[in-house]
Amino acid sequence: MNDKRVCPTCLGVGFIYHEETDISELCNCKIAEMMLTHLKVEIFHARTILKSPLFELPKTSGDPLVLDRTTDNLHIKCVWNDLLSHLKLCLWAKGLNFRFHILTDERIKNVFVGNESYKARSKSRRDEMTTFNSLSDLVGADYDFVIIQLGHLGYKNIAAAGALKEALMIRPTAQKATWLIEEPDRPFSYECHSWSEDLQAYIDQHFEVVDLSHEKDDAPKPKGRSRGMSVESVGDTEDVTVASSPKRPRAQRPEPPPEEARADTSFGIEMPGDNQDKPKWGSKPKWKPKKDSNEGGGPV
Repeated sequence: MNDKRVCPTCLGVGFIYHEETDISELCNCKIAEMMLTHLKVEIFHARTILKSPLFELPKTSGDPLVLDRTTDNLHIKCVWNDLLSHLKLCLWAKGLNFRFHILTDERIKNVFVGNESYKARSKSRRDEMTTFNSLSDLVGADYDFVIIQLGHLGYKNIAAAGALKEALMIRPTAQKATWLIEEPDRPFSYECHSWSEDLQAYIDQHFEVVDLSHEKDDAPKPKGRSRGMSVESVGDTEDVTVASSPKRPRAQRPEPPPEEARADTSFGIEMPGDNQDKPKWGSKPKWKPKKDSNEGGGPV
């Protein structure tokens, strides 16, 4: 049974026909379906934002973009999941004809050593899979925009840093831009398996560093204050910090009741220092059974 909802605008046809102009156009539902295929699920379902330090739409339709950093080489420091919303904004606005490629430094190393070439594939599957015979096939002029995630190599490889540098040098030749993504838990330094001093020098010279690790999102915040946290407005965002939270007064131990108001909780058990005139009905009996003089000492 097909539970797919039918678009109320086009009734599932996928386009809208205008009789007065004799022109048909794609329905929004069809555009969304095509965008899902174009952007893939991860970016398509990311949180929608309308403004980013990497991309900004014009206020009036038809005007040029206010900001578009997909044309610049950037070294972005950010958590990958936080970057998805920024990618969704710029890639959706760029349209279906804007070709981009997202890959990792581990993928670049694999293509460089020939693991994804046509001859490296089995004969039964080589014609069914996309093959990359060289780094030019992977990051060449066919792609308007390339995003490379750093720190995905699980072991040291002597060719990794050189392969990554060669891939980066291909892009300026094609006059295309590249974004390098460095996540906080995968710092791009001497501990990274694709890092080298020569590669770092090239990146420092040709890429601009953009730190989004402390970027506040513009999603609506719930009203009121969370327990133990203080919400302070900073510009167009809200700064939520624990350090600025007010200290709660420490609970004080209640004073004991006066002597005459204390409840008797002895339950009749005599305690040292108690009044000896109290009845001893709750005390242990002191009598002992009389021992029969004819009775022996019992079994040994």
